[in-house]
Amino acid sequence: MHEIGDMIAARVKEALPEAKVVWEREPPPGGLRGGVLSAELKNRKLTMQFEGPAHEVAAENLEPSLVEQVVDDFLDFFARSIYPKEKFTRII
Repeated sequence: MHEIGDMIAARVKEALPEAKVVWEREPPPGGLRGGVLSAELKNRKLTMQFEGPAHEVAAENLEPSLVEQVVDDFLDFFARSIYPKEKFTRII
């Protein structure tokens, strides 16, 4: 897995310590494309699927702000989610 995938998973786990955070499909070593990250907290689940552009994005072009954007999306979902069994998938 690419180092940015490890950073994203670690930051989501840090931000949501009670959540179960797993890569359902690990991204390839060259980037995030094709990876699927999920976090489950109190029967609510957010799944984020990384599609990206048709061509692979080089690791150097992945901005650190992407990590913060993903973490913010997970935090926002769990802060707004009110239904006990809500599930949502976001594709980026």
